[in-house]
Amino acid sequence: MHKAYKINMQNSVKNIAHLEQSLLDTLDESTKAKLDLEPVEEILAASATATPSKLVELAQQIYENIRKIERELRAKDLERAVAMSHADALKTVMSLEIAVPQYKANKMPGAEMVRSVEKFEENAKNSLRNRIDDIDARGTGEPLSKNKDNNDKAEYFGLSGTQQIVKEAKNISSLNVERQSNHSKNDFVDLWLDHIPPVNQKSPKKIAGRIIKNGANHADRIFINSWYVIGPFSISNVKAPPEYAVDLDGVYYGKDNQTVRWQYLSNASYPLILPQVDKAGIFFGYTEIILDREQDLWIWVGADDFASLRLNDNVIWESNVFNKKFNTLANNKNNIERENWNLTEYKRLAHFKAGRNSFIFKLTNSDTNAFFSLVLTK
Repeated sequence: MHKAYKINMQNSVKNIAHLEQSLLDTLDESTKAKLDLEPVEEILAASATATPSKLVELAQQIYENIRKIERELRAKDLERAVAMSHADALKTVMSLEIAVPQYKANKMPGAEMVRSVEKFEENAKNSLRNRIDDIDARGTGEPLSKNKDNNDKAEYFGLSGTQQIVKEAKNISSLNVERQSNHSKNDFVDLWLDHIPPVNQKSPKKIAGRIIKNGANHADRIFINSWYVIGPFSISNVKAPPEYAVDLDGVYYGKDNQTVRWQYLSNASYPLILPQVDKAGIFFGYTEIILDREQDLWIWVGADDFASLRLNDNVIWESNVFNKKFNTLANNKNNIERENWNLTEYKRLAHFKAGRNSFIFKLTNSDTNAFFSLVLTK
């Protein structure tokens, strides 16, 4: 039994080390340079002759490396979301952490030691799974899960799937390197920004519409300009009726108990400006776009103030931090970004089916300015 415990734990330690390396493979060099990690090679070498109680300590050491990587990624996200130094962001992230229990292996039965190391391994898999999902959601690589159905997921993230996770994490890393070499620094936007990312083309061909098909006029950028809109509803945490179902014939009590109903809006100019006189409150928009074939397209989103966007009932964007710098830029009437249809604070790659695809936005606004921008590109 002692020998069986030791073999199981040695395999788990190796798997945790592979998972750490896979996480590292998704990072850029500047992020790696900030990390102060325990050398995994030495830990793995020590694991070959370690006792079971020592293997628990080694597993903890590698998992602490993974926690350092997670902290660095969270701190970077926080830095980009708000004006904060890296040191302050890291301190904030660490203050919100849930402590990981420290195991005293010399007082544990053998089977419990095995379970504790397996727990570290499972946590490490979850860390990599979250990182992969995050990269997928940001649109900076090919979705790793698009060819896997729900029945595969247990095996995919089980012990037998560790090497597959490692392989695909490395694939996504190479995709990122390739994409970064062909695009400018801010070309892939994964958080709301205090600046507007540049448009790649000098004179993009722009068309407003909702139908994408062969034989139509060519466009580099398609502004979705036709919507049904409704509001304002009072700003609160209580769901408004359009969040339960879209009924374009529905009439509801909105803000200050005023009746609100869906209005059809087809904007002649960019961006989409709400027609309501009172622009303070919660508004919803619904539209359908039609494609003649299944394809992937980039979605560019911008809004004043907060917005969420659903594509075919899947949430693909949600902002919850007031972006004052972006709003100041976006509401500048002389901004060249208006001419480029580029009041954008977020973009991602999304999959569209052939035929009808529905968009629903929720816009929360607190003042007299309110707009929503949705542009599709290849």
